[in-house]
Amino acid sequence: MSEKGFGAKKEQVREAVLVVPGGNGRRIVAPFSRRGFLATSPAAALGLGLLAKDARAQDPSGSSSIVSNFNGSDIPAGDWIWFTAVMKVDGLGSAPVTIGFMGSIQFNVGGTLYVVAVPSSFVTFSPSVSLATTVFSNGQWITMLPISGLAGNVFFDGVAMQAPSPNGFRGGINPVTWQGTFFSTTPGLTVKWQWAAAVYDNVAFGTDYTQLGVKPVDDNQASTYQNSDHAGTPENFKGYVVGGARGGGGSNFTGSYSGTAATTPTPGSMTGGGGGGS
Repeated sequence: MSEKGFGAKKEQVREAVLVVPGGNGRRIVAPFSRRGFLATSPAAALGLGLLAKDARAQDPSGSSSIVSNFNGSDIPAGDWIWFTAVMKVDGLGSAPVTIGFMGSIQFNVGGTLYVVAVPSSFVTFSPSVSLATTVFSNGQWITMLPISGLAGNVFFDGVAMQAPSPNGFRGGINPVTWQGTFFSTTPGLTVKWQWAAAVYDNVAFGTDYTQLGVKPVDDNQASTYQNSDHAGTPENFKGYVVGGARGGGGSNFTGSYSGTAATTPTPGSMTGGGGGGS
């Protein structure tokens, strides 16, 4: 397990912080060496070594990774970074389809590796669904969608991370990597996905995901949020968006998208779990 595997191209990793979002986040500081996390560290006990595994942008096993970066705006301590991921799915037919996902986000700041635990998520396309919805329940995102007729992307995962005190984060963090694995019992699917990140200046933003009002789809007719906002927009907090991460504030509620990666979900189902506001 090398420093390169953690995306630390220029900065040596001296310690690692696991962020389990929800409230102010649970922060576990773990000693790190060139061989990875020390076997006796809390991070090793949580299996963080698995989160650092390299993944290709297209992989038949369902594993996928997208590397991008933040813009030059500083993120003050206490502000929230809202990471969202969206997808399009090829290979849908007339029968219901469920796709599961679990993953993590990681980046290096000043020699500290931040690993953000992302809630697991489930997206179901069904002919019996007429209104697109996203809810956060039992620590995971559940998105229900019509099986046809949707325009644009659909939301499948999101996580909020609060910038640490006392200094927050300087702008220009690079690289920032979101990686994970897609699952489905339906063969023949291809998932094309992207991620984005915006910053919100509201102390309560990430404390309860059920209060965010996350828009489930780009489509301006398919959900209760009949507007042009991107999937993943926290509709109840739009007035608090500011510049930073991959966004410029204003009406850019999710931030700009990363590049696109494609993968075939690995066969099988998934039991949920993960971090996030309840």
